[in-house]
Amino acid sequence: MATAEPRVPTVRQRRLAADLRRLREEKGLSAEQVVGKFPGILNLPKLSRYENARSGAKPEIVEALLDLYGCDEGLRTVLLEIAGQKDQRGWWKGYSDTINPIYTDLISMESQAVEVKAFELGFVPGLLQTPDYAAAIISRLSAVTTGVEAMVDVRIARQRVLTRDNPVKLCAVVHEAALAINAGEGVMREQLNRLAKISRLPNIQIQVMPANTRPNPGLNGAFTLLEFPQRALDIVLTGGTVRSSWVEDPAEVDTYRGGFHEIMAAALNVDDSLDFIIRKRDELT
Repeated sequence: MATAEPRVPTVRQRRLAADLRRLREEKGLSAEQVVGKFPGILNLPKLSRYENARSGAKPEIVEALLDLYGCDEGLRTVLLEIAGQKDQRGWWKGYSDTINPIYTDLISMESQAVEVKAFELGFVPGLLQTPDYAAAIISRLSAVTTGVEAMVDVRIARQRVLTRDNPVKLCAVVHEAALAINAGEGVMREQLNRLAKISRLPNIQIQVMPANTRPNPGLNGAFTLLEFPQRALDIVLTGGTVRSSWVEDPAEVDTYRGGFHEIMAAALNVDDSLDFIIRKRDELT
């Protein structure tokens, strides 16, 4: 008999679980006391699973718990929004053997975001990559040695959010160094040509950070800020070759937001960036 795969909670579900546990503790209630308020509906194992993101509570249960804890209206709205979201793993669920949970979370939240702000030091952002460029990067830098084609398929499929009805807005700042790597014969010219074309879409803004820029927050490393209709749901993904991580604390997210504005100010404006990209493309034979 096949065993079910262990449930991997999304970053949203982990936040909901942590807040439910924190609110209960701040109210000074034990798990036993909370369960006693909901006979026949809640028991200790269920509450434990909810507070540790091992299973998701129904919205009506979350609402009842928030009422008991006296949660403020702003946080209540955010947590009920999370509770009402299903496990949104859409088309990418078929690639569960290829992509890790953090990447799955990124794809899911890109599909829900209204705006993505991305800064990259060494590479063209994934949402803007051509298939050949993506293959060149993934095949050399990915931790996996097989499944490169599937990972490229996923990366390209992610880009649908930019051209769907009601598309995501993308503001991308790319360091000049990312436009100069040797990704293979003809690959970089094709990639630069794509950047030049896609930058003309009304929902896409691409800026280039010149190599001689003054020190700015972007030099600390690449990151992606995802923004949602409710600002309290905004989240940042930081990462590198070995490990990526989510930044969820609103104050920390705001720090990244402010940093991104500084990065945009340090980069070439949109028109000059397009000219720069076209010049780089035309220099390649």
